[in-house]
Amino acid sequence: MKKLLALLSFIALFNMAAKAQLTEKSPEQRAAHITKALSKRLNLTAAQATQVNTAFLSQATRMDSLKTNLSQDKKLNSLTRRSIVLATEKQVLSVLNDDQKKQFMAWEQMKKDKHKQMKAQAVQPQS
Repeated sequence: MKKLLALLSFIALFNMAAKAQLTEKSPEQRAAHITKALSKRLNLTAAQATQVNTAFLSQATRMDSLKTNLSQDKKLNSLTRRSIVLATEKQVLSVLNDDQKKQFMAWEQMKKDKHKQMKAQAVQPQS
């Protein structure tokens, strides 16, 4: 009986720990996180950081809205997501100078390559 109780408490504790890791950040937190990373990577001025934060906050808010109001058409949802990302990228690029633009595009490419690599690893069967 004690073993069963210990096992059930262990399972409950494990379940709570797993749920704690899945907490989603607010749009403000996500925008601040990306802005902080870009500020460090691109040496943004305070004015640039404010404008970049505004762009990413708008993106995060619109993405959250899209998640809660999904259409039945998956292709439409994908196109909407893509248009939001492209609009944000355009806003961010309008704020940056030429050197920062190059660094930003390199960062974007690095993220895409990393995503492709992770996706390829997920598709490959484990041996």
